[in-house]
Amino acid sequence: MKVPIIPSICYHRKASSLFVTAMVLLGLLGCATTEDTMKLARNISATDTELSQYRRETDQRLAALSKEDEAMRKQLVNLSSALDDQNDKIKMLLGKLDELEHQQSQTGRKGTVQEPSLSTPPVVRSKEYEAAYKDAFDAFQKKSYEESIQKFSAFIEANPGTPLVPNALYWIGQSYINVKNYEKAILSFQELVDKYPKNARVPRGLLAQAEAFSAVNDKKSSITVLKKVIELFPKTEEAAIAERRLRN
Repeated sequence: MKVPIIPSICYHRKASSLFVTAMVLLGLLGCATTEDTMKLARNISATDTELSQYRRETDQRLAALSKEDEAMRKQLVNLSSALDDQNDKIKMLLGKLDELEHQQSQTGRKGTVQEPSLSTPPVVRSKEYEAAYKDAFDAFQKKSYEESIQKFSAFIEANPGTPLVPNALYWIGQSYINVKNYEKAILSFQELVDKYPKNARVPRGLLAQAEAFSAVNDKKSSITVLKKVIELFPKTEEAAIAERRLRN
């Protein structure tokens, strides 16, 4: 005689099987979640390491650029200082040239027999003339530019028509440049050019006038003056300087 299978026992077996399967699935899901989390953590750590490395490299590059910038700044300062020194040397040489020109004019005057003036003794007049010019030029060399302007202007007024008047006009213009009164500098150099077009100071005066025009942002006039130097005084040092400035 067969014993019938009781339905309740079958039900319990199926339920137990489903429970085990669910637990296994949950375990597998739990493992997967943990593994993904660890993988994500590793990725974050690696990314953070890369960012830290990039930050260090960036800081190093910025530091290097800062050093290069500082070195470049020092080079520019040194170059500016060297240019100032050269400018001072040129002015000193021009001053010595002034003295030589004055001595030559005095020598030429001694070699010429002239009737003495009834109003002013020639020797006294010559000494006063020389002393007045030297006094004005000494003020310029001491960088007392306002004093230099005043003394050179007084010299021109007291000694019109004398050989050093063009030189005095030139130094007045240079003095105005040094005090950044560029408009008056331009006028002083223009007076030099208009009144004494063949004087040796004219090409150098035109270069200085071009510099003054550039300082007031009148580039067109500056270029015109530089071209004038090249045209009027070809194959001179001043023309070569004008050509370099035009190229730059």
